[in-house]
Amino acid sequence: MSNNKCQRVVIVGGGPAGSVAALCLRKLGRDVVVFEREKFPRYRVGESLLPGTMAILTRLGVMDKIKAAHFVEKRAATFIWGSGQTPWTFTFSTPKTAPWVYDHAYQVTRAEFDQILLDVARERGADVREEHEVTDIQTDGNGSPVVVGWKNGDSSGTLESDFIIDASGSRGIIAKKLKMRQFDQYFQNMAVWSYYKGGKRFQGDLDGNIFSIAFEQGWIWIIPLKDDIYSVGVVTDKSASAWMRDSGIEAFYQKCLEMCPLAMEILANATRCEDVRVIREWAYDASSLSLGRAFLCGDSACFIDPLFSQGVHLATYSAMLAAAGIDHLYRNPRDADEIHQWYEQSYREAYNRYHQFLAAFYSANSALDSTFWRQRKIAGAEDSRFAGKEWFTALSGQQVDAGAQGVEELEARAATLADLWQHNKNEVTDHFDETELSLRRVRWASQLMKDFGRMARITWVANEVLLVPSFKVHPTSFALEHQHFIADERGRTMTTYALTEDHRRLFESLKSHPLSYRELAGKLKELKGQGTPVQIIGRLIEGDFLRGFDKNGDPVKIRAALRFGGVGAEDDIS
Repeated sequence: MSNNKCQRVVIVGGGPAGSVAALCLRKLGRDVVVFEREKFPRYRVGESLLPGTMAILTRLGVMDKIKAAHFVEKRAATFIWGSGQTPWTFTFSTPKTAPWVYDHAYQVTRAEFDQILLDVARERGADVREEHEVTDIQTDGNGSPVVVGWKNGDSSGTLESDFIIDASGSRGIIAKKLKMRQFDQYFQNMAVWSYYKGGKRFQGDLDGNIFSIAFEQGWIWIIPLKDDIYSVGVVTDKSASAWMRDSGIEAFYQKCLEMCPLAMEILANATRCEDVRVIREWAYDASSLSLGRAFLCGDSACFIDPLFSQGVHLATYSAMLAAAGIDHLYRNPRDADEIHQWYEQSYREAYNRYHQFLAAFYSANSALDSTFWRQRKIAGAEDSRFAGKEWFTALSGQQVDAGAQGVEELEARAATLADLWQHNKNEVTDHFDETELSLRRVRWASQLMKDFGRMARITWVANEVLLVPSFKVHPTSFALEHQHFIADERGRTMTTYALTEDHRRLFESLKSHPLSYRELAGKLKELKGQGTPVQIIGRLIEGDFLRGFDKNGDPVKIRAALRFGGVGAEDDIS
């Protein structure tokens, strides 16, 4: 840090990432300037949210304004996906273990939602400058302030800051300037979408759900918004651009919708009320998510396919991390390397979790035999589309790691999740009752506990049991706290629960003195701390830190399901 501090953080972009970063920094007592290129309200796509975003906004004191906007409540997402096109519904039902844990999200009008967040940031003391386009960012690693160039109509100027958060969306000012943006080789899709007034609305347990429907050339989203509006988008391969060019955008869009009977049923009495829009080359990430005095948040850092509505959650989550990291660096400038490492790991783990989840769902959908779906099968360990993706490298066994799981395990976890949420009837009607899914989850949890109970011997897999220092964001103060997490020499860390040296010694003892599940759970209960024994053991088994064997010495296979952040009591808090 320079001795001549200007005590200011500049945020580029006033969308959810920029607004939440400003709100967090103001809560931490930091001065903030937000440069936003447009005048709000302004249009954005991406209307379907996750409960994790509600958790962050609740802790920032914004949810009263979100509720007052009367957006459509989203309690689940329904997919018409996989073999036989049987519907399945992913519900957000979860125990309310803290005031900020939500069992629902919202389907929002982004112009109004984003306006609410930016207005609250302004009310909390952020210096919000709309219609100010950032033209250049100059930053280095030698302690000099960041210099931001801007223009507003015929005016222009520069502003110094101690740190900068690039929340400029797909513009990705820093990533593009430093040539850090790398496009994803697996999610080579494009989207074509518009809006409809009217249409069929489902009642009962499907009320408010987003529908994601697979069809021959890709999949279609149908999102119910307030004021009797539907957002309807087609996701297909970018190679369809030639077909769209020949037929015209509107004709292409209509033809895709006609390939989907459920879409035509829902929109039978609806009228299109907006132009058709297109976006291409949307899946990418930056080779570095932070450097020097700069932090990349939201779409400026990375974006993946929108199948699980994770875009706004990744934006708000990364904004929270960046704000906490910057606040810590004001007080502890010598921790710069550690903070950048923590930010990179935390943000990229969240991104990779969605990447893995989405790839598994695309790959496992064998219902439709078309070029689109064939190209989204995972070809195995030699699949070059996953080069550089740490999760796939470990999963496919490309690393020298006898414990690495194969691609079959990935698809099996996707199938488990689908089985847990699959409807009993092959139809989408108002008569659907979520009780059938609740009972299925209870049976799955019961079988899971039986499998744990069969473990007569649990061992530590790797050679070493490490306790590595890192950080975690406090859930209410948003200040960064030192924590420790269990890891191994393979570079893997279980960051869901902060643990202690006593935990490390317990897991170390399993190498020479394995314990049964009940014995290990009993010892973990005595140690107390974060997470229940079954949660800790479950996460370590899923991550291949621990393995269980029955009384005959045979491995006990846990029927695990894929996980992703932003949903449930074990949400992405940090």
